[in-house]
Amino acid sequence: MSGKSRLPAGEPRRASQRHAQRAAHVLTSSEPMWRAGDKVRWRDYSGAYLRDIGEEEAEIGVAGRTYRVRRVDLRPGT
Repeated sequence: MSGKSRLPAGEPRRASQRHAQRAAHVLTSSEPMWRAGDKVRWRDYSGAYLRDIGEEEAEIGVAGRTYRVRRVDLRPGT
């Protein structure tokens, strides 16, 4: 499509906007990076992070038991 670029509503751009480029989209992860031994909270339990399993799950140890949980459900422990 040739012609002058316009704003999403169809209005023409101001002179100061004509040569402006959009900022590059930066991917950010709101999920913390866990390491083995980190203290974590899951539901009402405190435990230790053991290892990653795939892309979405992890193993944690709570009171001598090992649980497979989703990483998004983990919170930093104290």
